[in-house]
Amino acid sequence: MKKICIISILVIVIPLLFYLLEPIFVHTSGWSAFPKITKSQPVVQHQDSISKKADSLLQDIFTRIETPAISVAVGKNGKIVWANAIGYEDIEKDKKVSLKTKFRIGSTSKAVTSIGLGVLLQNRKLSFDSKVKEFVPYASKTLSEITLRQLASHTSGIRNYGICSCFPIWEYYNNDEYATTKESVAVFNNDDLLFSPGTDFSYSTYNYTLLSAMIEGASEMDFPDFMKTSVFNPIGTNINIEKKSIKIKNLSKFYEVENNQYKEVYKVNNSNKWAGGGFIATPTDLVTLGNAFLNHKLLNKRTVQSLTQPVTLTNGQINEQSYAIGWRSHISKSVFKDNYPVQVFHHAGMATGATSIFVLFPEYNASISLLINKTEPPSTLFKYAYDLIHLFIHKP
Repeated sequence: MKKICIISILVIVIPLLFYLLEPIFVHTSGWSAFPKITKSQPVVQHQDSISKKADSLLQDIFTRIETPAISVAVGKNGKIVWANAIGYEDIEKDKKVSLKTKFRIGSTSKAVTSIGLGVLLQNRKLSFDSKVKEFVPYASKTLSEITLRQLASHTSGIRNYGICSCFPIWEYYNNDEYATTKESVAVFNNDDLLFSPGTDFSYSTYNYTLLSAMIEGASEMDFPDFMKTSVFNPIGTNINIEKKSIKIKNLSKFYEVENNQYKEVYKVNNSNKWAGGGFIATPTDLVTLGNAFLNHKLLNKRTVQSLTQPVTLTNGQINEQSYAIGWRSHISKSVFKDNYPVQVFHHAGMATGATSIFVLFPEYNASISLLINKTEPPSTLFKYAYDLIHLFIHKP
């Protein structure tokens, strides 16, 4: 009888542990030898001298970072001046990457969402001082008094991902489909704030989940539909949301790469964080957006300035990340090798199996998007983005 009880307990406990800790079990299995693809050629062979140098540099970068694929685009003066890619969209199917291959862009989604927010600000359907309660009737009492500016600048006090009573137990690895933004907000709707809104800074993608609820209330449209009709279609870019029920053509597979081995990442569902981490794009899609932003094709100069002005806390100090409204905005001395100061607006992103770098250089009317289908700390990729942009911009 005792043996039967033990077996019964194990039958219950082992599957339960697997589902609670599924990402860990998945991570430890299914690894294969990383293919020798370092001698792959970029998909486009340019003829002009600058582009040929960029092609060569891209190939060199590809050999350094051991990623299945890398894709990059550069914009200047409102045009795409160079784009190329190298590697594999799908290793198992031996399918090479193309300029049409789409990647997860992770938190770069916040910069994309900020442009949609700018449309509503410019049309006076929202203001920076708008409160959540004015547009999100289902928000808790705690969240209702937070302002749009506090949400968009991560000064609201809303927590980031945590452990949940769900399968798996980590919210970051969520694999449930959320049908509405209301369902997504419910994940944190009744939680305490980390601090009084406006008094401190704490980066959280959930800020943008609630921000998308405000956008829905102000526009009277679902968030994805609003972004498509008010941002993407008008400027001719084909950015998508990631959703199980939507089949996206040319969508990359997403990978982990370690110690010369690779595997596909744990399958997640990003439907609870489209605005802050759930968009899918090519580098050309993002640079087209950057071109429109810098050249005021959708937003006027005043609105762009309001979105890129770092937000101050109640003590009068700029927040610790120089975070504006969906953009980090500061003077960088890392763009040129001699520490020449350059104004940059940027947002990186790290999604499951993908990494994104997106940087705008307003003084040069230039932008660059770099995407890979491998999880990698974005900080390691900025140097490569700057190395490439050097070929297209020069100090005055």
